[in-house]
Amino acid sequence: MPKAIIVYGSTMGNTETLANTIEDVFENDGIEVTVSNVTDTAPHELMEYDIILFGSSTWGDGELQDDFVPFHEEMKSISLDGKKGASFGCGDSNFPNFCNAVYILEDCLRQCGVTIVADPLKIDGDVDAQLEDAEMWAQNVARQLV
Repeated sequence: MPKAIIVYGSTMGNTETLANTIEDVFENDGIEVTVSNVTDTAPHELMEYDIILFGSSTWGDGELQDDFVPFHEEMKSISLDGKKGASFGCGDSNFPNFCNAVYILEDCLRQCGVTIVADPLKIDGDVDAQLEDAEMWAQNVARQLV
């Protein structure tokens, strides 16, 4: 059974909601999954997993959620060759760098050797109104993994 980790940074709880939604879909598809707040995760722990998902809301001028910044810096020394992954996050399309954090995370994964299996999930505004989109995205990602 493949092992997945979903690492998220969430200030308002929206990205955490997405992480938990993705977890439910993965578990239903037979993927063993761990959900972890980025503040409780060390980059070297990622080596224990086959699948790595990163989630962050976008803040300021297209930046990562604050809790993700130190973790992102530490990732530069990690090799995750042979792993698969994707990114997801929340944002507001009224801002010019809508959901830019998902691209920062995707690039981070790619630079560590992770094979990206799906385009990033970008949620605009109200997360609860778009959980069905998140479930469909997670099902697509899960199909790439099993």
